[in-house]
Amino acid sequence: MKQYTVVISDVEDYDAGFRGTKAFWWLSSYVGAYAQLGLYWFLTAYFGRSNVQLLRPSELLDRKAKLKTDMLFVGIPTHLNAQHLAGIKFNQLVLYDASDNNELNFSFSDRPFLESQTDVCLKNWRDDRWQETLKIALLPIKRPPWNNRLRNALNLESLGKSFGRATQKCFDVGFVARPTGSLTTNQRLRWLVEISTNRPDFKLWGGLVGDSYMREVAEKEVPTAILQNLWLNKKKIGFQSYFEGLRQSKVALAPSGYAPWTYRHFEAIYAGCVVVSNDLSHYEFLVPFPRETMVEVGDHESVTPAIDRALSMLDKSPNIAHENRMYLGRWLDRGKYSHKCKDTLDRFFGQLNRAA
Repeated sequence: MKQYTVVISDVEDYDAGFRGTKAFWWLSSYVGAYAQLGLYWFLTAYFGRSNVQLLRPSELLDRKAKLKTDMLFVGIPTHLNAQHLAGIKFNQLVLYDASDNNELNFSFSDRPFLESQTDVCLKNWRDDRWQETLKIALLPIKRPPWNNRLRNALNLESLGKSFGRATQKCFDVGFVARPTGSLTTNQRLRWLVEISTNRPDFKLWGGLVGDSYMREVAEKEVPTAILQNLWLNKKKIGFQSYFEGLRQSKVALAPSGYAPWTYRHFEAIYAGCVVVSNDLSHYEFLVPFPRETMVEVGDHESVTPAIDRALSMLDKSPNIAHENRMYLGRWLDRGKYSHKCKDTLDRFFGQLNRAA
């Protein structure tokens, strides 16, 4: 019997073509890009693959013998119903939603049936303003074991240090973004335009990237002279170049994206930056951020005073960036889930047990 079973959401057709093969899912279990595999990677980091199995909903149908598991995690949205659950015996069922949707994304799911099986759902963040009928526990974010770009960048950083390579903080602010949305709705775009307009004295690493279509979208929102200063004439920047740019920056911007958190929060801390973030006061995460030594900006507040505060913090306490990175070391092993970080596992099951 497997101790833990993760049944992923079938929000896409994961049974068609190569994606319906065991070879695809074996490969995805190591190098996949699916956010909903984050829970599986988290559990295998602590309990090993022999104690955790990954299934698609279709694999629960028409089974000759029932599967057995202690805890069954079911990703939503899902077509899973009573017929699926007839193929597996479990002691506890917990839902999880790895989407960026605000609040829970049941979509096409049979919500009444699922709620008859459990009263707990995992989500990457918890918002104290939500009015949910289910209890919300915190879901691990995506940290793949093999193609973990942050982990790889940190390994290269360590290698460089072993050869005496030192990185100088020669930029005040580091940030790269795509110009999606409008100045009204896109905090990322608004912050860059504000910096370029109001504080050209800031030494900025980064700017705007994207294809010709994104350039056309940006031209409708951003004055020509400012856009020319911000546009990098690149469709994208590779992760290693991006991380090196952050390492050369004193402050990194981490505005909200599709969700109230982004991977930039972690990447900026590991790069040794003081983080200027969107307002996180209503949110809670499995891996908590060192908010006391970050600077947060409200939805309609100016970002440039926050950058000044962050630079002042760094001048007064040069060790802040190092301390923030050490703080993350309590929860993640160089950007990766690991049995070395027991507090993360204790926090996960502690809050899950309190919710159950």
